[in-house]
Amino acid sequence: MSLLPPTLLLPQQTISKTGAALGLTQSAAAFGLKGMVVHGQSLQRSGMLEAILADPPADMTLRTWCHAGGEPTVGQVDALRAELRANRPDWVAAVGGGSVIDLAKAAAGLVDAPERTAHYQTHGAAIPSAALPLIAVPSTAGTGSEATVVAVLTDPERNFKQSIRHPSYMPKLVILDPALLKGCPPSTIATAGLDAFIQAFESYTSRHATPFTRALSELALARISRALLPLYQGSGDAASDMLEASYLAGLAFSHARLGLIHGLAHPLGARFHAAHGLVCARCLPAALTFNRPVIRQDLDDLKARHGLDVEAQVAAWLDAMTLDNPFAGQRVADRDALIRETLASGSTAANPRPVTADDVDAILDAILA
Repeated sequence: MSLLPPTLLLPQQTISKTGAALGLTQSAAAFGLKGMVVHGQSLQRSGMLEAILADPPADMTLRTWCHAGGEPTVGQVDALRAELRANRPDWVAAVGGGSVIDLAKAAAGLVDAPERTAHYQTHGAAIPSAALPLIAVPSTAGTGSEATVVAVLTDPERNFKQSIRHPSYMPKLVILDPALLKGCPPSTIATAGLDAFIQAFESYTSRHATPFTRALSELALARISRALLPLYQGSGDAASDMLEASYLAGLAFSHARLGLIHGLAHPLGARFHAAHGLVCARCLPAALTFNRPVIRQDLDDLKARHGLDVEAQVAAWLDAMTLDNPFAGQRVADRDALIRETLASGSTAANPRPVTADDVDAILDAILA
């Protein structure tokens, strides 16, 4: 087995230190003096956006775009694409959670594409190379989007959630500043952290994993297992650990892909409108039971090297962080469509054990029980 993935794509530069976000505009000047900063509402309310933009280089002009909130939709991407075409920047910076980064990533990548965003999500059309460099500054520790070539988008009209991807979508510059996690709501810390942990786990067991990606996944698993609950309970010392571990998990799954949990989580999340990390966590026990015969050694290795029991750890977090089950008492009206979407997912294709329609049907019974 090769140590490396067939193609290795990494951010051009990563800066990891407290206060680094305040140097965003100085670092961005390397890409040009006209920038667009995409951000969330909380960054503006906290005053951090004003601080980040306070001292730009001479002659730099900046525009801002505030994400309305929630998971990014194809319509929001189209609106931002129109803004970028009307006021063409030299670079786009995304400062926020995974939704903000995915929104900016897709808009910067598709700015000159001829079709609407939804076309590239479902029609298999060739995605053009990104024309604008992306700077990613995460304010949550979870999605790992700052280290991937993927943007996950929803289409509310079709009740559909799926990613688009292109090698050129990898951010040129990543800034990891643990100060941005200060004030992050505990519920967001919980669900984002669960997402990062399960991304690390699925990339560790993926059929496309290599020794390189597995090393990143294992580092992330071990670090998150120690840091998530302290961060949730208010320990600022854990912010840097969680931010770096989420980044490593992103690098790992960007190359190794994920598995059945994420194959299920996207269509389930689109239907139940629950936080992605929570959906993943609630899918884990049934998917782990299904995969256990082929990943037993991986589970034993994690326990031997780190004292980590993946299923017990997630169950303990769900209990300690008092996260409700979004599936309790629910049913899926369009079950056949959900099964088809799960089987069509690239994440499901990377699952360590082949998955059939009957398998998904049985797993859904376990999840919704």
